[in-house]
Amino acid sequence: MITPTDQGLHRQARAAAHHIVVLVAAATLLVASDWQAQDWLAAVPYMLALVLLSLMDVELPHGDSVDVDAAVIIAAAYIYGPVVAAGIVIISRIAAHLLRHQFSFNWAVISSVAKRLVGVSGGLAVLWLLPAPPWGRAQLFVEVLVLGLAYVGFGLVYSQISLSAERGDSILRMAVSNIALQGPVLAAGVSVGILTVLIHDEMGVWGLVLVLFLAVMTRQSFALLLDVRQGYQATIEALIGAMEAQKTHAHGVGREVAIMARAAGAEYGWFGKSLENMGYAALLLYFGLNFVTRDGATGETRPTPLSDVHFLRPVAPIVEAAENPDLPAPTQRHTLVAAYIVSLCVARLSPDTADNRLAVLRGQLTPKERWRSEAAVEAAAQKSALA
Repeated sequence: MITPTDQGLHRQARAAAHHIVVLVAAATLLVASDWQAQDWLAAVPYMLALVLLSLMDVELPHGDSVDVDAAVIIAAAYIYGPVVAAGIVIISRIAAHLLRHQFSFNWAVISSVAKRLVGVSGGLAVLWLLPAPPWGRAQLFVEVLVLGLAYVGFGLVYSQISLSAERGDSILRMAVSNIALQGPVLAAGVSVGILTVLIHDEMGVWGLVLVLFLAVMTRQSFALLLDVRQGYQATIEALIGAMEAQKTHAHGVGREVAIMARAAGAEYGWFGKSLENMGYAALLLYFGLNFVTRDGATGETRPTPLSDVHFLRPVAPIVEAAENPDLPAPTQRHTLVAAYIVSLCVARLSPDTADNRLAVLRGQLTPKERWRSEAAVEAAAQKSALA
């Protein structure tokens, strides 16, 4: 019988093998290219810039990372060629790893190098296939734009393939989710890469200083956004702790319900903010919290303190639909399906809360929506059992 530990080891072995294969393939493509400028000395400032930026990657909760070195790599690949670009990427990543972790081995180093080599080789391959009409003065701009878009595109796809091999998740769903999250950072990397090439001849190293400033500002802006989201999560975790203090017999179930609801939403095909909202809705539903109180006799509603929590406002329609399915169904099918999925997750982990509300919600869904929702919850439950 294969244990969850064995499955984890198998996933890591597959991911490691994949990294090595891609490294060999990407290195072969780069060495075989015709763009083999060997001006290593001129590229030293770019290598130093990459070492600095490599220390500033932003780690995401699901294991991916947001890179801020795309602009420098794009410019280096265009100005100095793929061999020099590949060389300074490898050297800078190893140097950054040694500065952080000394001599401890980590597969993440291979993953980060492989992703960049795949991006460089894929970008140059697309550039070679680019037709050569008379672009005129815009030729430089068009070529760097194509190279940059292909670089971030190939790198993103590779990182999602690598992560999906480890986590067993959908590559497409993860890619779409990460594009939604990292889109502004990726666009900024391409834009700054174009700027780096345009000012290279005029400003040289001083232009690279400007590029570093822009990259660091982009990184800090994105890190601030993540801090805000983590603040939201900390608020919810504090709420969980307060409620679980009153339900000591079910300690930890609230977190499990939220995790399962987010996983089920991902299995259904949603991503990003929608999944966060489903996790919050599951928590509130499990603990019996709502945004309004309703008078049973008159039907009059009054807001609760939760209605003043700004970041939870998108969650209110889901909780309302799950708590009061007898009311008119929401106009958005997304809300109704989310309420059904959340209710199924709560009922699965806390059977004593199951009641006729599930039956009413089930009757408001189409057969396809009902089947997809129940299949998504079942898949999420199986994955959580193997985690």
